[in-house]
Amino acid sequence: MSFIIFDTEYIADKGLYEKGFNGWKNREVIQIAAIKVGENLQVEDKLDFYTLPVKHTEISAYFTDVTGITNEFMHLHGVDFVRAYEAFFEFSKGLNCYSHAWGSMAHDKCDGNVLDETLSYYRNKNNFSLNYLNIAPWFQFQYQKNQMPVTGQASGEIATILGLAKNLADLNLNPHNAFYDVYSILEGLKYFHFTQSDYAKLYGI
Repeated sequence: MSFIIFDTEYIADKGLYEKGFNGWKNREVIQIAAIKVGENLQVEDKLDFYTLPVKHTEISAYFTDVTGITNEFMHLHGVDFVRAYEAFFEFSKGLNCYSHAWGSMAHDKCDGNVLDETLSYYRNKNNFSLNYLNIAPWFQFQYQKNQMPVTGQASGEIATILGLAKNLADLNLNPHNAFYDVYSILEGLKYFHFTQSDYAKLYGI
């Protein structure tokens, strides 16, 4: 069966990035990116939305430095969050949806939590849940198994850690762009020959 790799970029109350993501409040998604991947690890479909924030209407210079996303870009390309989420939901429902949060457990919803937080601002009640899973513990297991001294990573760093960043050059994006990050995760899955059945055995899913 196919599966989803997804990632988000989000903003929050002032100080989120400067404080190292500690004590964040009012997180709000401004990008949702996802790829649908077959069991042969080939991309079957893709989705990428930039979403207009309602709580944080101005993007800080610091956030732009980290992500490359500017206010001008959002004004030109941003769409309504609920519209983007509904498209993501239809794209992903019925499939395992993997995102990445180093230090969290396999059953952690990871970026799914931030999507839920953002949905709550619209009083949007979705009666159906996507099957969110965390891919980061699987990477930790692979690094340990292969005696690789990796003690932490963001999703966009995986391709660089494994010497595969050149494979993503055609995207013309940087890490901390959600669309880059999903392809960075995919490069890592290919490198370590990921299968959903192995993941399920490891984590009892």
